[in-house]
Amino acid sequence: MAARKSSSRKPTTKKKAVKKAVKAAKRPAAGKKKVAKKKAVKKKAVKKKVAKKAAAPRRKRPAAVIPAVSPEVAELDRRIAILRNNLRDLTEMAAASSGASNEELASGRIADQEEQLRSLVKQRDALARRKR
Repeated sequence: MAARKSSSRKPTTKKKAVKKAVKAAKRPAAGKKKVAKKKAVKKKAVKKKVAKKAAAPRRKRPAAVIPAVSPEVAELDRRIAILRNNLRDLTEMAAASSGASNEELASGRIADQEEQLRSLVKQRDALARRKR
């Protein structure tokens, strides 16, 4: 009798296994469903962007304005910009450091830079007036 029970059980377990496999194949995995939805949403968004780009009129870039400044004035402007950046850096360094000797050194350097800046601005103004 034991042989009969074991032989009768084998086909039922195989049937159950086959049924489970068929059911699993029929239903989609949860992760696949979400990925498919995300892809569909992305495709729609891309289509909308493409449609907007195609429909939007192209903007013309403004023509480059060439300043009517002489090379001497442009060079002075460049040097003035460098001096202003140096002054900005020196004031930041002076604010960050502490101590009497550091403050004296920083204030001396700042004063020198300011004097150079004043002289360059005067030179630039004089050149600009002469060109007019």
